[in-house]
Amino acid sequence: MTIFRRSFLQSVLGGGVALSSAAALASQAENADEPFIFAFLTDTHLPEGKPDVAARVAKLIDQIQDRPHPPKLVVFGGDNVMAIDGRQSDEKVEQVLGLFKSQVMDRLRIPSLSCIGNHDIRWKDRDADKPDSYAEKRKATETYKMPSRFYSADHGGWTYIMLDTYHFNGCEIDEAQWAWLAEELSKSEQPVCIVTHAPLFSATHFLEPSVDTEKGYAIPPGWSPRGLNRFRELVQKHPRVKLCLSGHMHTCDRVDIDNVTYICGGAVSGNWWHEEEKYLGFPPCWIEVKTYPDGRWSYERQVWT
Repeated sequence: MTIFRRSFLQSVLGGGVALSSAAALASQAENADEPFIFAFLTDTHLPEGKPDVAARVAKLIDQIQDRPHPPKLVVFGGDNVMAIDGRQSDEKVEQVLGLFKSQVMDRLRIPSLSCIGNHDIRWKDRDADKPDSYAEKRKATETYKMPSRFYSADHGGWTYIMLDTYHFNGCEIDEAQWAWLAEELSKSEQPVCIVTHAPLFSATHFLEPSVDTEKGYAIPPGWSPRGLNRFRELVQKHPRVKLCLSGHMHTCDRVDIDNVTYICGGAVSGNWWHEEEKYLGFPPCWIEVKTYPDGRWSYERQVWT
């Protein structure tokens, strides 16, 4: 099936009417066939000390914004920089974050949203005496212009919910987020796109040769957050949730469960900028998503070089 044929089917089958009031439906009808376009870029892993890569990423950002039908929003799926989560010096951390700011954030002419990936966390800054301060995530939230480590924003008749899935205790949606998410989903009937770095429901895990053991598949705990059945039960109560986007795995899939579609968006960096750019057969890519106020949506995977 071609990508265009697939996108057409998704636009037809991707979702139903999400708003119920007569006034809202009347307003939607005027622009029902005009999509709101956004670009989903995950796992850019912008490295310090590789000017050729930085130039390629800057060019990509410009090309995306200069498309004949340009996006009105960019959504980043985390791991925006190569890594600040290890033993990098403070100087190196500032350099790589400054590079992302200059080559990406400062080039954007449109709004952006981001979530935090595991490599965006500066564990060295963690305050063990004040764990709820999440000091280890402050550099990321400031560089990526995030209002908080998790938050929501409205664009094009949809609500975007950006969740934080990597913590000192592991990969999970923490209790503060559970309470907030339940309240957020109860606020309206506007369609929702949820974005996480770690995939929620995904088949990409099974593409990794290392998980196929003699005793069956052994999926590492950091590849999806704990509490997926709890998440499913919550979104079943809120059919406004139409789409969930993620990254982390550098591979692509689509999983449909109940009335929600889960898409893992590959990686802008492909194979972490290695000479062989494909990772498990998947080339560097980003995702173009079109949404409509009535809850319909479609997407196309955009391979780039």
